[in-house]
Amino acid sequence: MAVSGLRAKANKALLAGKLDKALELFAQLHETTPDDLRVRLKLAELREKTGDTAGAVQEYIRIARKYADEGLAVQAIAIDKIIMRLDPSQTEIKEQLKKLSVERGDDWALSSVSPPAEDAASIAPDDEQVKNGFARTPLLSGLSGEELEEFIDSLELRSFAKGDFVFQKGDSGDYLFLIGMGEIQLETKGMLGKTKVYMHLGEGDFFGVHAFMSRSVHNHMARAATDAAILMIDRATFDAWVEKYPGIQSTAEEFYRQHVLAQVLVITPVFEGIPDDVRLELSHRFKLRTFGDDETIVTEGEGGDTFFLIRSGAVQVSTVNMNSGQQKILLGTMVAGNFFGEVALLTGKPRTATVTAQGAVELMELSRSDFNEIAAKYPSIRTVVEAYQKKRVQSTIKTLLSRN
Repeated sequence: MAVSGLRAKANKALLAGKLDKALELFAQLHETTPDDLRVRLKLAELREKTGDTAGAVQEYIRIARKYADEGLAVQAIAIDKIIMRLDPSQTEIKEQLKKLSVERGDDWALSSVSPPAEDAASIAPDDEQVKNGFARTPLLSGLSGEELEEFIDSLELRSFAKGDFVFQKGDSGDYLFLIGMGEIQLETKGMLGKTKVYMHLGEGDFFGVHAFMSRSVHNHMARAATDAAILMIDRATFDAWVEKYPGIQSTAEEFYRQHVLAQVLVITPVFEGIPDDVRLELSHRFKLRTFGDDETIVTEGEGGDTFFLIRSGAVQVSTVNMNSGQQKILLGTMVAGNFFGEVALLTGKPRTATVTAQGAVELMELSRSDFNEIAAKYPSIRTVVEAYQKKRVQSTIKTLLSRN
């Protein structure tokens, strides 16, 4: 029987709840495709479900050993958690990971996500697995030996079926999530209320960073795109680890910047009609700026050549009515996902309003030179920004006229 047919029969038996039959078919499939670790994982799961705990443990150990040898530390840790649940005396994989972390140094922990092309030259030629295109997992790569063992022990493993929500909008951000096996998609609602998938994550990636780092609730959703095993760390444990190993926080904050900016870009109307690869290229050009309560971000009449996206917090926008003794007029309040500074970005003219922080604010700043470079490649982005600029001018004029 062809592999595809055997796989289909095995999955059909599994869905029908015929576990013994599914075990038999997956065992045949494993003989046909011995290097397919997904098949071996399903075989181990079925051994466990049919009461063969010892057989399941041995299968899991072989899988975890393979992952560890290849430097896929997150996957190995997830399997190790399952092994320890079934038989706490089995510490082989943890010891293997500790040994590899010491031997290989900073690049010991790898994810299944391929590195960018510009990183290719930095791949060590003597590490065959790295040559095959595996990128480093920074959250783990800074840990080794006893540090790594402590960190592994602090993680909680939780399984999610395909389609399950890991968290939904409004849920508290009590955990940082690390994908041990499977895939996760991050979803958000655009300004028209339509749900959009704005990021796909794979093994070795972590998520839930925005709410976790800001100690707030989630403003988006995370859903299992496949069956997934997720490693979780709670805030108290994370804070204790940061105190001991500051590099962990730096890594998490960098992912925080990338993930939240990706979300802001996808829900901001000015970027909605722009291809994903353009948004990705743009995201690399933004720089993080922070402001405290009541701090002035831009001042009306001053020169400026940058554009701002609000990552978190809120700002107040105001102007001066020259016909009423320089009276300050509030034009509105902007929150996460809103943008300002497009006039200076497009024209180089002075700022047309004053923008002030309301509480702590995080902004992503894009310079005119970076914008022009992207707009030269993708002219549509300039057209869309110019259209929003005109709408803003009309809205401001209407507000001023209503105050006279």
